[in-house]
Amino acid sequence: MKKIILAGNAITADILLCYLAQDDRYQVLGLTVDDEFVLQGGIQGLDSIALSQLKNTCDPQEWAIIMAMGYNDINRSRESMFHRLKEMGYHIETYIHPDAKVYTQYPLGEGCVILPSAVIEPHVHLGANSMVWANTTLAHHSSVAENCWIASGAVISGQAEIGRNAFIGVNATIVNKVVVAEYSIIGAGALITKNTKASSVHLARSGEELRYSSQDYVKYFGV
Repeated sequence: MKKIILAGNAITADILLCYLAQDDRYQVLGLTVDDEFVLQGGIQGLDSIALSQLKNTCDPQEWAIIMAMGYNDINRSRESMFHRLKEMGYHIETYIHPDAKVYTQYPLGEGCVILPSAVIEPHVHLGANSMVWANTTLAHHSSVAENCWIASGAVISGQAEIGRNAFIGVNATIVNKVVVAEYSIIGAGALITKNTKASSVHLARSGEELRYSSQDYVKYFGV
């Protein structure tokens, strides 16, 4: 049984803890967050450990990390924490829920999280530190780059490409061979039939582009 620290102490960590509590491969013994967030959030029964104190409490040779943070700032917060933990010497565990179906022959990226009923078909490439939520499909020959968030029910069709730090919303569909550029935000239920531009936002079911960049959209409206 692997000893695990969850990186995060908010709703994503709470959800992952529920899955991990039923998975006898893992034992979750704490949470870690940046120092300024130690007194925010939290999960009953688990200590939140300031990142600056983590190595003093949990030896990197004995403990592994599962990324349990949300998609704040178009996944930049997850990306930053991922790299800082690696620099501290921690192994970032790739977590595949037992009810997920993974058929690709390619190694999954370090630190990915794949939740129940997700299907990853043959010839899929999945980058490091990406979240693949429940009931999603990554179809044959598609690719998802690092630090992406693929929300529940999303379909990444065959040969589609998702750029780094993209957010794909609930029940969104990316059509075959379409390229979603880095830092794109694809809203819930959007149907994307054409390539997107970097940092673009597509919310309507028609996938029409908004006039805001994804950075400005997050700043003023959140995601």
